Amino acid sequence: AVVSTQSTGDFYTANPLCSPSRAALMSGRLPIRNGFYSTNAHARNAYTPQVMVGGIHEYEQLLPELLKDAGYKSKIIGKWHLGHRDQYLPLRHGFDEFFGSGNCHFGPYNDVNQPNIPVYKNDKMVGRYYTNFTIVKGTGESNISQIFLEEGLSFIESQVKAETLTTKPYSAVVEPAGQRSA
Repeated sequence: AVVSTQSTGDFYTANPLCSPSRAALMSGRLPIRNGFYSTNAHARNAYTPQVMVGGIHEYEQLLPELLKDAGYKSKIIGKWHLGHRDQYLPLRHGFDEFFGSGNCHFGPYNDVNQPNIPVYKNDKMVGRYYTNFTIVKGTGESNISQIFLEEGLSFIESQVKAETLTTKPYSAVVEPAGQRSA
């Protein structure tokens, strides 16, 4: 069954940063309990950039692991950001499939000083973001969100007879409907 949600604008999150809020959503535990928290202005422990070697602990039981026990198939598409080393990637934490980046967000698209982010399909690197994906140099627009959408639709269509969990943590930020930044 397809479940539809509607945003009312009233919601709570465990943390304003992506990794701690994602870790809280996936583990059901507050950031201070799952190891992704911020105690200083530099947000140490709150996210996992390329230079960090850590990630979500193996003892954390995450949502896809629980759902797998109930017969669900799961796929994460987009930014994982709970550890980029092999032992921290989504397939080690209950997801059946993965397409995206294990570590950092994909932007800013025109910053040549950002690391060339590896993009994975399951446990194999299929390319590097700044090298193998279309990026319009003048605007910084990319085709990665369209690819994420196609990956999600393909997964859902292939799982017609199974219960599924598909999570798409897009890295491209979208403004709330009806609100435009100045």
